[in-house]
Amino acid sequence: AGPSKPIERTNLWKNCTFTRLPVPLLDPGSLFLRLLTRLGFRSGSNHDLPCCTLPAILNYPSVLKLGTKEVTLSFVDRSPLLAALNYFKGQVSYRLGLRRHQSGSTGLQLGAEATVEYVRRVASDYVRYGAGGDATRLEGKDVLEIGPGDNLGVALMLLARGARSVTCMDGFVPRSSEETNRRIYTTLYQSLDEAQRDRLADVVKLDQNGVVCPQMGDRLAAFYGASIESNHPALTPERYDLVVSRAVLEHVGDLNAGWRMMHSTLRRDGEMWHKVDFRSHKLFEQIHPLFFLTFEERVWRLISRPDPTLNRARLPEYRALLQQDFSEWTIYTTHVFNRCDLEPHPVSLVAGRDYQQADVDQVQVIRSRLALPFREYSDNDLLVSGIFLSARKKRN
Repeated sequence: AGPSKPIERTNLWKNCTFTRLPVPLLDPGSLFLRLLTRLGFRSGSNHDLPCCTLPAILNYPSVLKLGTKEVTLSFVDRSPLLAALNYFKGQVSYRLGLRRHQSGSTGLQLGAEATVEYVRRVASDYVRYGAGGDATRLEGKDVLEIGPGDNLGVALMLLARGARSVTCMDGFVPRSSEETNRRIYTTLYQSLDEAQRDRLADVVKLDQNGVVCPQMGDRLAAFYGASIESNHPALTPERYDLVVSRAVLEHVGDLNAGWRMMHSTLRRDGEMWHKVDFRSHKLFEQIHPLFFLTFEERVWRLISRPDPTLNRARLPEYRALLQQDFSEWTIYTTHVFNRCDLEPHPVSLVAGRDYQQADVDQVQVIRSRLALPFREYSDNDLLVSGIFLSARKKRN
């Protein structure tokens, strides 16, 4: 076949070079996309996007070069069909009980010290962006935390910072380690000042070696395998002053139902603080950051559920929910595409500072292939890949 020749592309990623490698004539990924389109499961015409954005017959972009760095795209990652089947394999394993849910295993993945740093950062973000820097808005509050994951570190931190009670609910039962969690709780407790430890006096128990173990009761409760859409006894009307979550709402199967339930559990002056990740969670991301938005909803549900569910709700949906249910609210942008966190999180995006023209080019090159309603969103709404929302003054 001879050596591969680099082909310069400027309509998607500026200063990037793609190298084509030999591929079979009958590319299963492209044929699969065409079949979905013909059957009405996927929007768009039967011709592919330029080969630098989506795999096309004889035109797979196999190597992406960013400056001096080369990223090789695996055959599975470059094929929509194979990527979907690989993802589906994980779903089957989860359904058969062969493995635990992978999302939310923060402590198990990071270890004790890194998890404590993460916990403190989460709590600080809640105060900085949720409470607008006013830590007193947490004091004496009954809090509902959605999706605590494999440990209750954030709940303990909220209690240490003045919350009256924290109830944790998680729709999944993530993999966890009791030994790791004990190290997390002990390390977190040791990092607190005296006043914060005093606030946890009736919530944690220390053994003779100083190891900390949380005690369930009126001030701390945790329920796993209980989704926010359910009629769980902990989700009674007007029970909480505050509902919080981090990288959780994108996994709620029915966001509208979950939102209604959270809203109903809030007291009249209640608040919501949520950080939401709109990204594809690596599914099809090497084809294009927004490729997962090209599938019609009924096909996407087959691909994405149950491990983990990705509801694909984006900025316009959350904006509409906030306008409907709260008198005061603020939305901060945390990510643009797959970039690192924007720090500090801006309320409005500024071209040249928060995103570049190359990012807009990425949106425009795939827009015609997006399913509804995503195709009708503005460039900025599609650029935003994560938000932090703060809402107060609940409407009836």
